[in-house]
Parts: sequence; C-alpha cells; structure tokens
Amino acid sequence: MTQSGPPAVEKNSPLEAAQKIVTELQGMTSENQSLALQFAMQTLRITPPSAHLTPSPGPAHPDAPIVHAAADVPSHPTDIKSFTAAKAPRSDQQFAAVVAYFYQFEAPTEQHKDSIDAATMKDAARLAVWGQVRNWNTTLKNAMRAGYLDRAERGAFKLSSVGENLVAITLPGSGATSAGNSGGTKGRVSKKKVSTKKRTKKGG
Repeated sequence: MTQSGPPAVEKNSPLEAAQKIVTELQGMTSENQSLALQFAMQTLRITPPSAHLTPSPGPAHPDAPIVHAAADVPSHPTDIKSFTAAKAPRSDQQFAAVVAYFYQFEAPTEQHKDSIDAATMKDAARLAVWGQVRNWNTTLKNAMRAGYLDRAERGAFKLSSVGENLVAITLPGSGATSAGNSGGTKGRVSKKKVSTKKRTKKGG
C-alpha cells in the first residue's frame, strides 16, 4: 500500500507565491524582511494592510533619523502688554477683565493666577503701560458690578462668564479705544454746560 505524499501545490497559485516569498525572506533580519515587503508592494502598487508599512519613494535608509514636523508656535501674546494691546479695552473695568483673563488663561505657568487683586492690577497697569487709577480696588468692585468679575476671597476677584466672553469674543470692539480711564467725567462736564446755556436763554 503506497502512502500518498503532501498535496501538490497548484502552480502559480497564491500559496506557491507565498512559499517563494517565505523562502527568499528566510535568513534576513526582521527589518530587512519588512523593507523587502515594502519594495514588493510598492512595485505591485498594493496598498499596505497595515499603517506601519508605508511605502518609501526612494532608496531605504534604515539608519536615517525620522524627521517630525515642527509643532505650531502659539500665535497669542504671552505678556500682559501685548495681550492688552491686542484686546484694546475701552475702560478700566474692561481692562480689569482683560487682566483677569490673561492671568487665568494666557499667562505662562509660573505667572498663572485664578484671581486678581488691587496689587495685581497696579502691576499689570505698569507692565501694560495703562493709566494708573487712585484706587484699583474700587475699579475691581465696579468691574464686578458691571458683571465682568465675581468676588473671590477677601479683596480678590475672579473672571466671570460675562467677562470671559467679553475678552474672548467681544474685544477688541469697533469703538475708539482709550489710553487709560473710561472718560466718564468728561460726559458729566458737557451736561453741565448744556444746562447753563438753557438757564441763560430762559432768563433772557
């Protein structure tokens, strides 16, 4: 009784081709085996079954370092002066919101603050070349009344959602910017002048 041998491999079948490939790759390092497969698939224009097998357009250089694309450089200002200039607040109260926003979201890690106080405002005004006021604590309270800030611990204030939207979305506005204070006193003086003219005309 004769024993039948292993089934014959059909000629020019995928199995026969695979056997030939395995025979050729045996004895190579795994790195060279991968390169050989890459070249073969590139020649046959076959899409690699894995993302790790990326065809190379030119000769392989296994020892060449991989060059990664440079990370995008942040475009936003990282100092209070540049940030204030970019946002162009139109009043001391808006400036307070800008300062609170900067120190919470934009400042370098070592300068990060979750809340601000009068001392922070005084220093920020100096650095941003913004006009100093007589009492920054009063300005912070006014900014809180305007909705830009919320009260934090005693003497400190933190950015509110309204103030965050003001700085992130609304500013810079389309109106004329001021170099320091909001200019409210000027408006009151003009009113008095108009009232004086009216009284003079009535008396005449």
